[in-house]
Amino acid sequence: LATGGAVVTSQHLGAKRPEDAAKSAGQLVGLSAILGVGVAAFCLITRTAQLRLFFGTITDEVMQACLTYFTITALSFPFLALYNAGAAIFRSTGNSAVSMKVSVIVNGINFCGNALCVFVLKMGVAGVAVPTLISRAVGACIILALAARQDYQLRITPQSVKSILYIGIPSAFENSLFQLGRVLVVSMISLFGTVHISANAVANNLDAIGCIVGNAMGLAMITVIGRCIGAQDFEQTNYYTKKLLLWDYIAQGAVNVVVLLSLNQILSMYTLTPETRALAWTLVMIHNGMSIFLWPASFVLPNALRAANDVRFTM
Repeated sequence: LATGGAVVTSQHLGAKRPEDAAKSAGQLVGLSAILGVGVAAFCLITRTAQLRLFFGTITDEVMQACLTYFTITALSFPFLALYNAGAAIFRSTGNSAVSMKVSVIVNGINFCGNALCVFVLKMGVAGVAVPTLISRAVGACIILALAARQDYQLRITPQSVKSILYIGIPSAFENSLFQLGRVLVVSMISLFGTVHISANAVANNLDAIGCIVGNAMGLAMITVIGRCIGAQDFEQTNYYTKKLLLWDYIAQGAVNVVVLLSLNQILSMYTLTPETRALAWTLVMIHNGMSIFLWPASFVLPNALRAANDVRFTM
């Protein structure tokens, strides 16, 4: 939905129709609130069944920790949906600094809350989940309050939702398939034991570092190309698609090279067994090494198509 809202809002702004852009922003917030609550309710009702379905072979102790974490974080899904909606609104106007500042606050709350709840209050896995819930709620409140200001150019108002759903539903379906694949992989890894689960968790964190630039460039691609499409300037569309993709290859390649060269030092920051560390090293080498060549074309370039309303092809 955030993708759909950003695309439609950017196109309206490119066509110099700020009143329609404001309507799209209101649509995005309303849809995000409704579906965020729906997803949270579904996850809370089926949390045990979901975990048993995908990770039925893990120990009872790990399962109990999973249930605790899943239950608390599921309560944050409506806030996360609203925050993503608000962030998409600001990015579509070219004001990504607002979402960045709010993100700093959110992550600061989460980081400090984790330190307090885990090391001081000794809350265990709940000490990781509760700050996540609180930080997401704070982030949603802040960014929506800013978007609803009287002096903001896209002051949100509720309207119809067809244009956002046209882009949002195929994008959501595509992303759901991708995430389902990840869940199935993790469920298979859970069969191998704690060493493999831990190594995969560490590798996923370090993999994400190599994708930060790509994720940012993907958001930029939606905003910039959406503006060009809205203005019916297809020459600029081609120009900026190529330019942004080239810069992502350069920047993301540089970040991944740094991660790979400093991987031993990074892994030394974790408390890992030799076997876990060796496996994590292998996983990061494979993923981040291949990301240099494949990630931009796989995840950044499709955003240019989404911004041009061609969501069915990417799906």
